[in-house]
Amino acid sequence: MKVRTAPAVAMLLASCGLAVAQTAPGETQRAPSATQPAPSTTQPQGTTGPGSSAQPQWYTHQEGEMRASKIVGSTVKNSAGETIGDVNEIVLAKDGQVSAVIIGVGGFLGLGEREVAVSFKSLRTTQDGVRTVLTLDADKETLRAAPEWRWSENRTTGPGGVAR
Repeated sequence: MKVRTAPAVAMLLASCGLAVAQTAPGETQRAPSATQPAPSTTQPQGTTGPGSSAQPQWYTHQEGEMRASKIVGSTVKNSAGETIGDVNEIVLAKDGQVSAVIIGVGGFLGLGEREVAVSFKSLRTTQDGVRTVLTLDADKETLRAAPEWRWSENRTTGPGGVAR
């Protein structure tokens, strides 16, 4: 019986500490005042910098947009419909735009695979049922000859940089 009691007591004591940590010492919870001032609508939008408070920019999905989670892991095929790789990663620029897609080429089950950076603009997207399929006008040999992407250097190796 003691074997089951000890873990239960430990969990109870740990949860009590969490409940106490919800309120700082000397701090009391107050109900919102009915006379709170309304937020100002004259503040300029999009101003950030020292001393300014950035307001969240809410977003609504637009038709034709895709989620990154649906692209990563997607199959990349050539124009003939042959599988030439799969998407391992997406690279974003500082402004949030997609700069490149990192495609895993060759190998078997991730062993011997090399990564190549390709401009996102050079890919066409289609749906194969519920899966996203990307098409690139290149063959396996072209991708094998492309500069290898190295994350440790955060750039491609060899001449040419990101394939455009």
